[in-house]
Amino acid sequence: MAFWSPQPSVKDERKFELVASEQACVGPAGYEFIMGGVAQAAAIEAAEIVSGKPLLWSTIQFVNAGLLNQSIDIEVELLGGGRSISQVLVTLTANDTVLQTLTAALGGRQGSERQFVNMPQVEPPEDCPVKTDLDHNNDQDLIAQFERKIAIAAPDEGLGAMWIRSKDTLPVSAGLLAITSDFMLGLHPESFRGTSLDNTFRVFSTRPTEWMLCVTQMSGFRDGAAMGVTHQFTQDGQLLSVSSQTGLLPRSDDRR
Repeated sequence: MAFWSPQPSVKDERKFELVASEQACVGPAGYEFIMGGVAQAAAIEAAEIVSGKPLLWSTIQFVNAGLLNQSIDIEVELLGGGRSISQVLVTLTANDTVLQTLTAALGGRQGSERQFVNMPQVEPPEDCPVKTDLDHNNDQDLIAQFERKIAIAAPDEGLGAMWIRSKDTLPVSAGLLAITSDFMLGLHPESFRGTSLDNTFRVFSTRPTEWMLCVTQMSGFRDGAAMGVTHQFTQDGQLLSVSSQTGLLPRSDDRR
């Protein structure tokens, strides 16, 4: 069981609970909060259990932060769909306060597979420098659960790419991809330490791979907000997911 896996309720099959463990949290000592990507991963897993279908698409709005050790209630509502697709709404709350809302489509139809976007040519992970956050000193939080290597750093072009893998060799899943897609703001020096407002996330495949390459193209910065798109690939260039985010840029005194 992954650290973002919610516990099902024994009374209602549409309800779940997730305790915000240290593994699921980021932030400075004294104000650790659950990473938005972890909340999305938990909501996705709950939706997949209730619908009995794999995730196709989801979008989440980050309204409030769940804090370290807080109990988070997750409720899945089936809104519609048919034989192929289920449409759902997932609400995450703590102490009757809405933390996140996620809408999603799950399922799909039989058909051929074609990939049009290509992974850029980069050095293999063993030849890339380790990504380090100079002020990060917590060996138990979410950041510590992953190894990260910088493959592309071109901030003037708004382009960044990072190899990433789970230290626990977790299998590729929609939940894992949702978490790694939420590293988007950290791949540009001006958006590093920013605050995610949303994440629209689409799963193309969950092929096994040791390392994943997260390629982020910032679309632009406007009125204190960052907008960008991330594609994630297997080591051999197969597309895993597509995501897009809006985030608030950090105040100048928050950048380190």
